[in-house]
Amino acid sequence: MKSFLALIIFFSSLTVWSQTRETEIKGVVTSYGAPLPNANISLKGSSSGIQTDSNGKYAVIASPRDILVFSYMGMKTVEIIVEDVTKILNIELLPVVQELDEVTVERKKLKGQESMAIEYATKKSIIRTAYGFIDAENAGYEMNFVDGASINSSAIYLADALIGVLPGLRRGDGNTVLLRGGGSLENPRPPIFEIDGVIFTETPDFLDLSSIDRIAIIPGLKGSIKYGNIASGGVIIINTKGKFLKREEGSDKPYDQAKLRNNKYNESMATSSLKRSDPIYITKMDEALSNNKLMEVFLEQEKIYGSSPYFYLTALKHFNEKSTNDFIGQIETKLLQKFEDNPNALKGLAYLYENQNRVGEALSLYKKIFVLRPRYTQSYRDLANMYVVNKQYQKGLGIYARYKSFRKLDTIAPIEDGIDAVMDTETTNLMALHADQLSISNEDRIDGDIGGIRILFEWNNSEAEFDLQFVNPQARYFTWSHSLENESERIYDEKIKGYSCKQFLIDETQEGVWKVNLKYLGNKGFDPTYLKTTVYYDYGRSSQKETIQITEMSEKNINRALLSIVARNKFGK
Repeated sequence: MKSFLALIIFFSSLTVWSQTRETEIKGVVTSYGAPLPNANISLKGSSSGIQTDSNGKYAVIASPRDILVFSYMGMKTVEIIVEDVTKILNIELLPVVQELDEVTVERKKLKGQESMAIEYATKKSIIRTAYGFIDAENAGYEMNFVDGASINSSAIYLADALIGVLPGLRRGDGNTVLLRGGGSLENPRPPIFEIDGVIFTETPDFLDLSSIDRIAIIPGLKGSIKYGNIASGGVIIINTKGKFLKREEGSDKPYDQAKLRNNKYNESMATSSLKRSDPIYITKMDEALSNNKLMEVFLEQEKIYGSSPYFYLTALKHFNEKSTNDFIGQIETKLLQKFEDNPNALKGLAYLYENQNRVGEALSLYKKIFVLRPRYTQSYRDLANMYVVNKQYQKGLGIYARYKSFRKLDTIAPIEDGIDAVMDTETTNLMALHADQLSISNEDRIDGDIGGIRILFEWNNSEAEFDLQFVNPQARYFTWSHSLENESERIYDEKIKGYSCKQFLIDETQEGVWKVNLKYLGNKGFDPTYLKTTVYYDYGRSSQKETIQITEMSEKNINRALLSIVARNKFGK
């Protein structure tokens, strides 16, 4: 008991020390992709603050667990909890709509998203995009709109239905289309398509033409402002019927799309064709013809990119199966020496160790992270889990129990599907599968068989935002969104408690192939995010097994295939 109290006092002193460290945080504040000058940035609870410059840039001094408040007249206020690794915060502010009783308000040029969502069903000049609603009356650039009822729904190909209806559209090679101004006459660039928020680089001929509600065209140069160079040929945005026309009962939230449209998933809805090419430093190292030359090129590139831990992590992930242990070892040593106090970098390396079954080395890293972040719930969970993976079951159970004692001192209310649910699930599973090693008596034993498949997602950067799309064997899908816009309460809970994970349980009675797709939305910085996906089969049973997949999230706003899972009904024949 004395040792436990001493440990709590030690943790408390570490927490106080970590909260007093000040650091400079930089970034850009934007609205609809444009810099926002004179936006206000302040520490919550403080009367002083600063403003962004003419380019929307700012720099502010803050400490871990401070709350930075970003505000601007007529915009929704954004609050971000500062962490020990926070250096870059690029913030997007969106307009807010104020409802005034018996007052008619003139339409603003930048109309709020909530207002456009309400008017969407009755106003055909509003289109829903991956970046929010756009109203042609307030877009600030040319847009052409077509009502879905005016196209020929009996056409065989989408190109046949659109040509002659959409202004400036002509046929390209095969069933492709081209927009006026898309590239040059000698080198025309085809437009990209966005259908209900999903981007396609090829003409989506799979689309049921009768399901089209409305279509909008953004010319090439204007489209590339929002979508990047892939849209230099323009953007054709298609909204299908039923989207955002109904609200959940007793709520102002849009009705779930799968319920509303009885939505069927199509393989073309997820693509990895836009996956970015390898960084230039990887390309240059790949060209090395010998290990000596490889190290020489690495040292050259290190001078340019060595300030980022992801230079080393990307090299380790890429060359793990292609190079000598000596080369890999030198990179790991450099990473550990340069970024020994960066928990995000250490966690990314721990993910790679786990994926390579180097569980002892992963355990050492999680111990270091625990010391760096003693108040983070994720530190407890990761350390306990890695003790279990290393078959040190008693130590693992001790960490889980220590967390519960630690949480009794915390007044923050738990969220059922948050870290507390993860910890409870894993504690129960540990006690059920390893009762003998834990000396649990027969009368105290529990059943850890929760049934089916458990999927655990973990990410090393807590600012990461992304969507996970789950497609069941009947090709019906639902989406879990980890973003400030859609899950602000959960993200606040994650920041307060200090965790970055989410578990899902797959019902094994739905036998067949499940698919999981990923759309990365960014992390308010420039570095990528590492996502660790662990799939447990027969969870809680003696036959339990698992697989680990590490994904570097970098390309944004692309719905890409992440993994496929085969579920077998244990109650079936």
